[in-house]
Amino acid sequence: MQQSTVEEAAAESVTLKITAGGTPQPGKFFSDIGYFDISGTVSSGKAGERVEIYWYRVASKEWRRSLVLTTTDGGAFSGRQLVGHWELGLRFRATLGGNPAASEVVSSNEVKVDVRISYVRLNPIANVDALKSRRVTGYVYPARPGVSIHIDLKGADGYRLLMRATTDAAGTFSATFTQGTGELRSYRLRSGYVATNRGGDVVSPSRSFRRVAALNAVVTRTTAAEVAKTYRSGCPVGPSKLSTITMNYYGMSDQRMHRGVLIIRSSLTDEVIRGFAQALAHRYPVRKMNNPNVYGGNDPVQMEANNTSGFNCRKVVGNPYAQSPHSYGIAIDVNTVQNPYRDVNGRWWPKNGRSYVDRSPRRYGMLVYDSYLTRQLRKDDFFWGGLWSPGRDYQHFQYDR
Repeated sequence: MQQSTVEEAAAESVTLKITAGGTPQPGKFFSDIGYFDISGTVSSGKAGERVEIYWYRVASKEWRRSLVLTTTDGGAFSGRQLVGHWELGLRFRATLGGNPAASEVVSSNEVKVDVRISYVRLNPIANVDALKSRRVTGYVYPARPGVSIHIDLKGADGYRLLMRATTDAAGTFSATFTQGTGELRSYRLRSGYVATNRGGDVVSPSRSFRRVAALNAVVTRTTAAEVAKTYRSGCPVGPSKLSTITMNYYGMSDQRMHRGVLIIRSSLTDEVIRGFAQALAHRYPVRKMNNPNVYGGNDPVQMEANNTSGFNCRKVVGNPYAQSPHSYGIAIDVNTVQNPYRDVNGRWWPKNGRSYVDRSPRRYGMLVYDSYLTRQLRKDDFFWGGLWSPGRDYQHFQYDR
C-alpha cells in the first residue's frame, strides 16, 4: 500500500502556459506594461494544491520564485504577474513546491517568452529663433494612447519638470517650449513617464538645441496709422512709398533678443535688412527700435530715449530751415545716445549722449568706421554721418546715390 502511494505521487505532473495580457500589441510582452497571464493544471485534478511559479535570473544563474497559486476543482490554476524587467528568452517553470533546480521537485514544462523593452523618445529638436516658441515632439514604444509624459529641463542642479503632454492613439506627443524667450543659450530636454508596474521612471536620451539670433525681417506696406505722428500732408513722401520692416535686434541693456520696427523708403528695404543682419550676426547691440509714433514724432525726445528709427517727416534738429533726409525715408538714426549728433551751431544732441562725444575708447553701442553695420550700409551706398566734417552725426546713415 505504501509503495502504491509513492508511485502515484511520482506520476503526478504539472503543466504551464503563459500569455500576454494588458498589452497594446496582442501576444507580445513589453517591459513595465501589462502582465503575464499564467495558467496550467496539475494532473491530480485536486483543488487546493500549492503551485509555485519560478523565473530564471540569468545574471545570477538561479531560479527565483515569483508567485504562489492554488489549484481549483479539476486541478486548474491561474494568476497574473506584472511584467517588469525586459529580457529575451525569459524562462518560467511551475512546480508543486520547491525550486525547479532540485532533482526531486515536480516541475512543469519550461516556457520561454521574449519581453521587449518599452521606451520613450524625443525627436530631434531644431534650433529656434530666440523670440519664437518651439514645438517639441516624441513618441512611446509600443505605441499606445493616454501615457502621461513629463518633459524635463536640464539645469545646474539636474533635471526639473518643465511641461507635460499625453500620447495620442499613435503613441506620439507634443508640447510647446516657451522657456527663456529672448535668450541666446542652449537647452537640454528629456522626456519620461512613470512605469506603473514598478513605480520608477522610464526616461529618454536627452536632446539639445539653441535659441539663436535670427533677424526674421518681415516687410509690409506702411499704413497711415503707422505714420500718424510722423507724416502730414505736404511731406515729400507718404505711406505709399514707405515700407515697415519688423525685425529682431540684440538688446543693449540685457543681451537678449527683441522685436523692433523700422520704417524706410520701399526701395531701400533690402539694403537696410542686409545692414542689420550683419549687425546682428556680430552682436552689435541696439537699445530700442520703436515706431517714432511712440514719441509723438518728436526727434529730440526719441533721441533722449535712445531710439533707433527711420522715417520721420521733420526739419533738421538744430536747423529749422532745412528739411531732414528722414522726411524722404532715406535715413536711419541708430543708438542716438551712444552716437550723438552735433548741429550747425555746435550743440550736441541728445544731452544725455554728451559723454559719448569723446569717441575713444570705443564703448558698447558706439558706431565707428569699421563697425559691421557701418561697413555694410556704406557698401550699399549709405553715407555715415560720422565722416561729416566739420559737423558730426555719429548716429546717422543716409542713402547717397
